[in-house]
Amino acid sequence: MSKKIIITSLFSAFLLSACAHQVPRELEVAEKTLASAWRAGAQHTAADTYISARNQFEQGKQLVQKGDEEKGRHLLLDAILTGHEAELQACRQQLEQTENQLNSAEDYIIRLEKQRNSYFEALSSIYDDQKLSQIKKPDTEKSYNLSANYRVRSGENLFAIAARKTIYGDALLWPLIYKANRDQIKDPQQIYPGQVLSIPRDVSDQEKEEARATARESKIFQPSTEKK
Repeated sequence: MSKKIIITSLFSAFLLSACAHQVPRELEVAEKTLASAWRAGAQHTAADTYISARNQFEQGKQLVQKGDEEKGRHLLLDAILTGHEAELQACRQQLEQTENQLNSAEDYIIRLEKQRNSYFEALSSIYDDQKLSQIKKPDTEKSYNLSANYRVRSGENLFAIAARKTIYGDALLWPLIYKANRDQIKDPQQIYPGQVLSIPRDVSDQEKEEARATARESKIFQPSTEKK
């Protein structure tokens, strides 16, 4: 055997050895996916899914190291998909928590507004008309943060939403909301948590009276729930 053939054989063996120890791309992606899920808090809020992804990763990594690269790659791909699912679950949980915090903050603001108005009423019984005229009474309707949109909460209907102080403070005005959202509400009795409804604000007194008349005639919601 010539010296040239021997050198060529050794070089080929070196290349094969290098390829055999090359780290699969799936392993790197799986590591990054699990790290991203961890940063999102999946180990706490989506523990089962995250643990499943971690186990798939470890098993796939071991198979690759033992030379069973095909099975190892399949498990690493499973780990990537499961890791993404864990991260999504964690993000959904964070969004729900944020939404609940915002709703709690809104309720707290409403309670503060009621307390302020109650305080003003208490002052009005102490001061005479001359002194009271120097105090500007807060506009009850404008004292709330009137938004042009409203996100439906669990268990709510149009009747209850219209009754909210931040909406109209009058449950019988629910037809205004229904009319403004016909593109996404087919049945006024069927709305779903998470829907974002448009709330008409520039409504005339005549339009309000027409809405009240429509609400009374429709008999969709039980009379016992109407605001007295």
